[in-house]
Amino acid sequence: MLKKIVFYTKAGYKLINKDVINNEDYRKEYNKVSTTYIHWLNEMGQFTDKIIKLEYILKDEKLKILDFACGTGYISKSLLRKNIDCEITAVDYSEKMLQNLKNLKDSRIKVVHCEGIEFLKNTEEKYDIIYFGWALSYFNYKELFKLFKKVLNPGGSVGVITNVQGTLSGIEDVFMKVMYKNHKEVIKPMDIKFNLPNGKDGLTKWFNQYGFEKVEVEDGEVLVSFDEPEQLLKWLNETGAAAGTVCIFRDYDLIKEDLIEEIRKAKYKNGKYGINHKFVYGIFKLI
Repeated sequence: MLKKIVFYTKAGYKLINKDVINNEDYRKEYNKVSTTYIHWLNEMGQFTDKIIKLEYILKDEKLKILDFACGTGYISKSLLRKNIDCEITAVDYSEKMLQNLKNLKDSRIKVVHCEGIEFLKNTEEKYDIIYFGWALSYFNYKELFKLFKKVLNPGGSVGVITNVQGTLSGIEDVFMKVMYKNHKEVIKPMDIKFNLPNGKDGLTKWFNQYGFEKVEVEDGEVLVSFDEPEQLLKWLNETGAAAGTVCIFRDYDLIKEDLIEEIRKAKYKNGKYGINHKFVYGIFKLI
């Protein structure tokens, strides 16, 4: 019991003092998964498409679009294929994720390697639309939405899709058990769950606080199943779904078997090892 109290006290102390997985850690992790991120897009890209709707894109004037935390550029590429009159600025902090996008030969897009908050603070540009796919959990929404408001033109909009509370159900408990068991290997915890909204009502509330009104918002969930626990862990690592967790430990390879064993115990159901991706997508307009 004393050991458990000491462990959680240390973890809580690190959280309070912001000694947690940070932007540099996430950058390095996404650099690693840049070549396997396609697995995530193959499964979840169809839902990202729901925020790229032509009915929300003005066609009678040239649009300035910000693809924020763009990753490998799924949204930017989709917009370019729609052949609309636009100028796209695609921003991400992972140079490896940007590499494929940089190879595009299209004068309508400018690719920027920069940490997201720093870009928003320093840019003097104004945008008509911001697209923001699958990265809200890596930002403090209070700081971020203020900056979105700053860089948007009046009446501008944000199209967003993000994980929400309840996603990857049971995985946090898996990591907590392994962290407790291997407490000497723990370097720093994660605080990512504090940046996840509580479904569509939670996301709408967050946007409303900063002068945005809902245009459209919907919840969604996808279940992915595997034959073996090793495959589930591989999915989490290769898609970026558990980005940053490797950085929790001094030697990830040393605790990997413990993670697999905990997944085996926690995630087995009906002959499969399943994981859920719970999310919300929507369009919000600046009032």
